[in-house]
Amino acid sequence: MFEYLPNETILEIFSFLELTELYRAFSSLNYRFECLLYNNYTPLYARLISNTTLPLEKFLFRISKFSLIDWTPNNVLLLITNSNLPRLTYLNIESSNNDYFGQPTNELIHQILSLSNLFKCQIELSPTLYILNNQLPISHTIQHMNLSMITLDMLFNLLEHVPKLCSLNVWLNSNGRIFDSHTYREYYCSNLKKLTIGLHNDITLQEILFLLQHMPILKSFEMFGSVWDRGFLNEQQWKYIILGENLFPLLNKIKINICIRYTANTQNAKLILSQFNQDIFHRTNFIITHDYMFWFYLTCFWNS
Repeated sequence: MFEYLPNETILEIFSFLELTELYRAFSSLNYRFECLLYNNYTPLYARLISNTTLPLEKFLFRISKFSLIDWTPNNVLLLITNSNLPRLTYLNIESSNNDYFGQPTNELIHQILSLSNLFKCQIELSPTLYILNNQLPISHTIQHMNLSMITLDMLFNLLEHVPKLCSLNVWLNSNGRIFDSHTYREYYCSNLKKLTIGLHNDITLQEILFLLQHMPILKSFEMFGSVWDRGFLNEQQWKYIILGENLFPLLNKIKINICIRYTANTQNAKLILSQFNQDIFHRTNFIITHDYMFWFYLTCFWNS
């Protein structure tokens, strides 16, 4: 019965199938399906694990969404630099390969920013993302990014090259580096409206505040993870974030779930907890608890 469907309907079905499944199901089937498979311009989605045996070069010009899983850095770079990807709007790269550490990641970011129509990018690598090259190309098409672990200075280096970015999801750590705020004092993420941050141990609240202060039209802010900095227990700083203080007046959604490692005796813990017993914290569902061992737990869900 399937063969009796008109070509237009079959091509519509093709558009919902992942490329590997599509190729396995219809390649070498008969002349009609060979023509439909290769000789049309239907946008494709491809999710390719490691190296593939597909005749990929026959499909690259049609791929609009691309996920590369556990590819080596060299193979990813060869694919991006030597291929024509005019329709590519979404790119996802995931790998636990430590060969990405250092310069390969820098080269990868450079090539990603050079893609002419890329709208959304997701990079999930095991080593901390490394961006040293200040001469990166500027992408005027990327509006959404999802990044694995990166230091704050390298994040700012990247943000300068994606001026249209509207949404950012990122994991932050210091990786032993000291953040020089003076270098990025004059830079602002003027289009960023949604920010989600994962925190890793040694990030400080002052670094988070610096980041927020450079996002003047931020509307949605989410933060999770675990930290060591006692500054996260400062109620004045949290009021500063919640109220905006004219720095991000459009902020209307906050979601926080973080653990703060700080050893405090019972008296100090009660004092810290009492400081958050204020109206502004009640109105924003801002709750802080302590397990009387090593951790304070801070949660907040506020949506105006």
